[in-house]
Parts: sequence; C-alpha cells; structure tokens
Amino acid sequence: MAVAQTQAALVMQEQAEQLTSHQVISLLMDGAIERASGVIMAIHSGNDENRQILAAKLKAIINGLRESLDFKLGGTVAENLAALYDYMIERLHATEGDPAEQLEAVTETRRLIAEVKSGWDNMDLQVPDMAQGA
Repeated sequence: MAVAQTQAALVMQEQAEQLTSHQVISLLMDGAIERASGVIMAIHSGNDENRQILAAKLKAIINGLRESLDFKLGGTVAENLAALYDYMIERLHATEGDPAEQLEAVTETRRLIAEVKSGWDNMDLQVPDMAQGA
C-alpha cells in the first residue's frame, strides 16, 4: 500500500528555494511527528502493513535528523541530540515486532520529538543559521 507524503514533505517540495536550514529541520520534525501519529493510528486499526511502512519512514526521518547534526558547531547539544535520536531508533527497532510495545515506544518518540521541536522552534534566530548543529 502506498503511503501519502507528509504535509512537511509537501511544504519542502513547494518552498524548497525559500526555506532556511532551520526551517527544514523544523519540517523534518513535523514529518516525524506526523509519521509517529500514523504508526499509532495503524496500530489502533490493526493495519500491520501501514504500521511497518510508517515505522520505517519514522526511523528514516530520525536518522536524517541525526545525520544533520554538526558536532563541531553544536557541541554538547549536538551530542545530546545524537544520543536522544539513537535512543529513539533503538526503542523503535526493539519493539517493532510487538504492536503493544511499539505503541508505547512510538508514543514516547512522538512526545520527545515534539519537545525537541518546541525548543528548536523557539531558538533565538538572531544567531547565525545553526541548523547544521541541530
């Protein structure tokens, strides 16, 4: 079954030329939250195919966020985010065979990403563009 693009992906396609790297990272987080919500809905509806597809897409977005980190510029913050992203991926991977456990892991992951996104979106944008240090 084909899974639709996230709203964040559509915005990135439509506005690619105008987006700052800070905005791209924010949109990636939006996409991760949307994918996590999709996994949760698939678990509740018993749609294992969508659950697996959406969980893989969620992990891919989290890996993309991790790969965007600049450890030189981001220092301890980047190191902490890397550890958090690694934790999320490990949790998601460890629970993928059990929908009940996966529901707990995905719900936690969605909450954690929302917390990181809140901080990211509230950063003082007077500083130079630091998306590479996200």
